[in-house]
Amino acid sequence: MSDDFDFRNHTLLIIDDNPHNLGVAVNALEGLGSTVLVSRSGESGLKRAVYAQPDLILLDVLMPDIDGFETCRRLKAHAITQTIPVIFMTALTSPNDKVRGLDVGAVDYITKPIHLEELLARTKVHLSLCALTKTLEAQNHTLKVEIDQRSATEKTLTQTVEKLRTTQGQLIESAKMAALGNLVAGIAHEISTPIGTSITAASTLADETQVFLQALEQGPLMRSTLNRYTHVALSSSKLVLGNLHRAGELVHSFKQVAVDQSHQEQRQFNIKSYLQEVINSLRPQLKNTGHQLLLTGDSSIVVRSCPGLLAQIVTNLVTNSLLHAYQPCEQGTLLLDVSQSEEGIQIIYSDDGCGIIAENRRKIFEPFFTTARHQGGTGLGLQIVYNLVTQSLTGRIDLDSQVGQGTKFTITLPKKMLRSSHLPDKSGE
Repeated sequence: MSDDFDFRNHTLLIIDDNPHNLGVAVNALEGLGSTVLVSRSGESGLKRAVYAQPDLILLDVLMPDIDGFETCRRLKAHAITQTIPVIFMTALTSPNDKVRGLDVGAVDYITKPIHLEELLARTKVHLSLCALTKTLEAQNHTLKVEIDQRSATEKTLTQTVEKLRTTQGQLIESAKMAALGNLVAGIAHEISTPIGTSITAASTLADETQVFLQALEQGPLMRSTLNRYTHVALSSSKLVLGNLHRAGELVHSFKQVAVDQSHQEQRQFNIKSYLQEVINSLRPQLKNTGHQLLLTGDSSIVVRSCPGLLAQIVTNLVTNSLLHAYQPCEQGTLLLDVSQSEEGIQIIYSDDGCGIIAENRRKIFEPFFTTARHQGGTGLGLQIVYNLVTQSLTGRIDLDSQVGQGTKFTITLPKKMLRSSHLPDKSGE
């Protein structure tokens, strides 16, 4: 009956004070290849069990020092031996005795006199169960280790993602401040010309006024002197007013765009009018390039959103074109078009530059990807645009570009941003 079960590699402990019973059990089990240990009392059996840690214990009930019930109770109370299965071998067959044996921790009973077939069958069953239990415990331990490792990995990944998000936010903020710094520098440079011209005109007017007053004090005023003064005063006044008006427009555009980029608060505004403000603020960057930046589209679209985000998007797209799309000697046309579609609001930005090769189109929105690092490119501009459109504005951005045919970005923003078109334009708030 034991042909299908390998008794080898199993250690069994038999605790029995009856030499005949010991002999029968030992001969049968050793004959099948098991390692069999023997103890003739409960006390020695306890010590042998702790030392050898057998796979199974066959335990007599009636013994001279401590009986099998007390021996089993102590085995189950000891940390080393508590999981070893115990089978009682006894002539006690009453239900109460069996219940008592099970209560102290035994897993089975073999009734004396011992029948070898029963001994081997019950031993085989409990050795198999013991082996399965150990396998399951090992698998559970392995699974727990894997779960712990996975949990630790997930925790590390979560921390890494959080750090990346923080770093990304810092990079975006740095890039935004850098763009704002470039805007400040451009506006400061651009505004110096009208201010300088106004100062010159005002100074000329002051000098001519001084000459006019001296001529007036010296006697009768000649018509030629009066004509000269009025001519200078008129032309100087026109120069001063014209240049200060130009400077005021630049300051207004810069103030609006700079405040929006710094605070990113939601408000209601006419989208085309606001984009015109952004274009005005970019004029200094375009002035020496020869490129044209044109705005077309629907003038009635009013939205509620963060205008500073749109300013960042347009600024980064224009900067990307200036950096990548044209050779230094080329003059191009950059177009912004605003419209309303079934999907929502569409802002299409395009240039007529060199276009983007297929390999780079796949990576264009990846962070730190740039083909102009030697020119100071960071590879963050379009990645910032992508994040602002898809995350901050919950929209979509699509790229269409062919080599030699320019590049087009189509930005689709959700309809929920739209407001009634008859509302007044608040872009100058």
